[in-house]
Amino acid sequence: MQFLQQVLIYISTFLLTLTPAPEFVEGVVGQPRSFLPSQTVTQHDKTISSLIYRGLFEYDIYGTLVPNLAETWEISEDGMVYKIKIKDNQYWSDGSKITSNDLIYSAYTSPDLNEVATDKVDDLTVMYTLPNKFSPFLSLLTTMVMQEGSEDAGHELDPVSSGQFRVVRVERNGPVVKQITLWNNDQEQEIRKLVFRYYANEEEVITAANLGEIEGFIGTRQYKLENFDEYKYPLQGVHYSLYFNLRNDKFADVELRQKLEKVLPVEDLILPYGIFVEGPISRSVFTERDIEFNKYDKTFKGTLPGVSFTITVPDVNEHVELVKQIEQIWESKLGITVDIKKVDPTVFYDEVIKDYNYEVLFYGQEVGRDPDRYVSWHSTQKEGTGLNLSGFSHVRADRALEEGRNEVDNNNRIVHYTEFQKVLTEQVPAIFLYHPYTRYYINKFITGVGDKYTFSLKDRFMDFSNWKTVKTL
Repeated sequence: MQFLQQVLIYISTFLLTLTPAPEFVEGVVGQPRSFLPSQTVTQHDKTISSLIYRGLFEYDIYGTLVPNLAETWEISEDGMVYKIKIKDNQYWSDGSKITSNDLIYSAYTSPDLNEVATDKVDDLTVMYTLPNKFSPFLSLLTTMVMQEGSEDAGHELDPVSSGQFRVVRVERNGPVVKQITLWNNDQEQEIRKLVFRYYANEEEVITAANLGEIEGFIGTRQYKLENFDEYKYPLQGVHYSLYFNLRNDKFADVELRQKLEKVLPVEDLILPYGIFVEGPISRSVFTERDIEFNKYDKTFKGTLPGVSFTITVPDVNEHVELVKQIEQIWESKLGITVDIKKVDPTVFYDEVIKDYNYEVLFYGQEVGRDPDRYVSWHSTQKEGTGLNLSGFSHVRADRALEEGRNEVDNNNRIVHYTEFQKVLTEQVPAIFLYHPYTRYYINKFITGVGDKYTFSLKDRFMDFSNWKTVKTL
């Protein structure tokens, strides 16, 4: 029976590849490696994984955590045990039912969940037991659930999946993947095929766009193409900032850091690059609206005689360009001496970040949707492999971050994270700059593309249900 079912699935998949339907073709630089949630590395692979899989929870268009596969969930009084029941009659693309065995397998293979004990309660229910209380735990369950045994099945690019889309065709030229076709299972949507076509470099992608081979692509710089519109989406899961290395006595004086912040017209400086970062928990329901995050004071006058330091920056044109503007402002407004050290991005981590080898650092960091910022700002994270790049340490901030992790109720979490934001804004261990734009170019024959809350690159397809094509088949 199972063999017959697989044959029928194979036949239906083959027929879908032949079915004429409106399609959207995106040009991609590089090669796909794996769409399995436990193996995705590149932003492109993560995008396709998010389209073909589902998690227990997901974030909606407002950035709010909502259930997907999950039907009900219970949290123990001590906040250590989470019991999750999935919806009944949910199926994989091979026709088999999604069960608790798949949840346990996915947790076992997920780097975010492999320290969490998972126990099967019944075919639809799993109990997760945490080693420590961790209030953002439900946000970890947005990790995509994959079918039990997926890593051993050998179908990294055409796996059994459960999402709105499914991979129906992988076209190769020898070992090189040329094209991957996804089928949209939502019959209400107009565009039923989502095609990814692979190229060696961005120049080839631009040529393909001019030849009409593709309808969309992500550009690393600005292009003027006759038949394409440019959409600039800020990636709010990334923020670029200037980090003061507080391990260095040069920056021990908070007033020095405050003066450096006051003379920078950040919102003007960042206009070509992105949107303003509203503190360490930016543009979230947890962002404290009573805090003035832009500290620029055009009337401020002051000097910092004898002060000199170096800004270390990845050797990328737009990064260096912005840092040069900052250098000029600090030197002219405060009379200090600033040097710029440019480092090859491919060795930046090993030569700069790894041993905190900088005085002032220009750098971009990724953050999660949950307001938890423990790994970026708690004092225990300022050494070793920690991500506290400034080496910031403050009792009030530490306490707020600890309590925020221990509190499940969002109203109480807001209290703690408000305190954390106040301390960080007062102490200025970093100057937050911008969430970077991603430039997405879409053919003018595609309509319905709108503004959206883009936390990561995969969110460019958030409103795909509204997209339509005016091309004829």
